[in-house]
Amino acid sequence: MKLAERPRYRRSPAFVQDALVSAHGAGRLARNGRRVRRVLAELMESQWFSEAEFAELQRERLSLLIRHCYETVPYYRQVMRELGLTPDDIRTPLDLPKLPLLTKEIVRTRGKELLSECLAKGESHWSTSAGTTGAPLETLHDARSMVFEQAMVQRQWRIAGLPPRCRRATLRDDRVVPAEQIRPPFWRVNRPESQLIMSTFHLSQRTAPAFVEALRRFRPRALEARPSAAFFLAQEMQAVGETIQLDCVLSGSEPIYPGHRETIEKAFDCKVFDSYRLSERVSYAFECPEHSGLHVAPEYGVTEFIGDVHGLKEIVGTSLNNFAMPLLRYRTGDYVRPLDDDCPCGRKMQLLGPVEVQVGGSLRRQDGSFLPFSLVSHAVTGLEHIRKTQLVQESLDWLVVRLVPGERFSGDDRERLIGSLRQQMGSGVRIDLELVEDIERQDNGKYRWVVSRAKEPAAAEVLVE
Repeated sequence: MKLAERPRYRRSPAFVQDALVSAHGAGRLARNGRRVRRVLAELMESQWFSEAEFAELQRERLSLLIRHCYETVPYYRQVMRELGLTPDDIRTPLDLPKLPLLTKEIVRTRGKELLSECLAKGESHWSTSAGTTGAPLETLHDARSMVFEQAMVQRQWRIAGLPPRCRRATLRDDRVVPAEQIRPPFWRVNRPESQLIMSTFHLSQRTAPAFVEALRRFRPRALEARPSAAFFLAQEMQAVGETIQLDCVLSGSEPIYPGHRETIEKAFDCKVFDSYRLSERVSYAFECPEHSGLHVAPEYGVTEFIGDVHGLKEIVGTSLNNFAMPLLRYRTGDYVRPLDDDCPCGRKMQLLGPVEVQVGGSLRRQDGSFLPFSLVSHAVTGLEHIRKTQLVQESLDWLVVRLVPGERFSGDDRERLIGSLRQQMGSGVRIDLELVEDIERQDNGKYRWVVSRAKEPAAAEVLVE
């Protein structure tokens, strides 16, 4: 939602902007409400499928998708003909490795060739992702995939115990408040969907008390948030001894780090239900009330795990629901640890540990090996006098820590932080601290905790079958 970028919206008073946001929400319900409810009903049933039923579902949807790609998508038509493949050669997920992997660079440079020749005008929507490298990546999604996405999110709400249309606050990257605004309200109300939409771009140490007061007045049952935004707000609340009781916090779009999860759960007196989602929409995973890992949703796409980086495997996704710009075997650059355990909840879905590595957004040791997010998080956990940090790896032997200090930040805190990071990075790494007033967010609202500018060693390219 980028209403704040429209000149007429920006010039309007807050109450008019509330009305326009509500109209946008009402329009979405009118367009997609019935279709979302129908797909949601199917998903509520399919979550309990057996492994055999999931296999048949994926086989049917993949067969349709591959034939569609061969007949209407120039890129795949060319690739398959060059390899001597026909749609009959790819009938099940086990056949997908016959096709080459799809990289972000291919999508970025040959995106037009990935568009279906049977696009329906007005039925598709462009999505832009900056990614960990900051280079923009645009993908096109058809109406069915957008409806399916909404239904998947609503299933996550149901699994977390939330009733339909319950009051919720959203703290993500919705542009509903003009960037130049310096006084509250830094939020707008979407009344048809019982939603308080809060501007992540305006959240700071100065404005945090106003955000907390807005949450108290609105009384949501749940908070949808980027983990970094929820964590920052939770830190500010804890600094003044505040808590707000919610039913749950729904996190996604970024990795959530162990220490961050605990802080969020303490401030909001509830459990976090995390999810794995990308703007490219090739794979989806979610937490259930058992919190034993992330369940990979077979209805959403075919998810493969390739390579091996210290026990971690890269997520490669094939969306089963987007026929406008199909992405087959798309390399996400995200590394996880697939789990062999069955979840006590009974769902027959692959379980994953949290995302541990994002290529271009992860620290590396001097030997080029990835440093999992869990270890990085452990290095900064328990430092009470630090408000924000950002780790910028300039090279394999130089790390800059940008830090927003608390009022009682001292030399002891500095030494503890440097010592903990050096223990993980190695004694030969130069670590510099840079004290700053704030750490800016990207244009898409993401707060990048780890920024890697280190040149990847050649060996790191050999991560696939």
